[in-house]
Amino acid sequence: MRNITKLAIVGLALGGITSVNAQDKIDFEKEIYPMVKKSCVKCHLPEHEDERGRKRKPKGGHVMTTKVGLMESEGEEGEKFIVPGDSKKSRILQVTLLPIDDEMHFPPEGKADQWTKTQQALFAKWVDAGADFGSWTEDKNAIADIAAKK
Repeated sequence: MRNITKLAIVGLALGGITSVNAQDKIDFEKEIYPMVKKSCVKCHLPEHEDERGRKRKPKGGHVMTTKVGLMESEGEEGEKFIVPGDSKKSRILQVTLLPIDDEMHFPPEGKADQWTKTQQALFAKWVDAGADFGSWTEDKNAIADIAAKK
């Protein structure tokens, strides 16, 4: 009987968590990716030819226009860019929190928009909630979008 009661309590608790998370669910495509695109993608596009025909490679070999690229990228010491459930271990957030004059702070000052405290908190919340990309897998227009801004 005790096990049934415990299961019922756990079920109720999980049900409450699910409904809270459903309300607070962060939409990667609408809320997170626009921040990444504005601050990171210019330097982290897939390999492509620029308008002058020069081959361009992503900085550090990191592509941030695909789910696979974001999830598989690692820092110099093997730290994952995104660690679902643990924003403190997620390299993307770590580098935005460093002082702007730190050589490891990204994006470099003047190269792209810096994340605000609110954006950093939103990213951390998204990662801590499991880093759900929803149905988003890639930004197929990233290269064209960046070229259009030049």
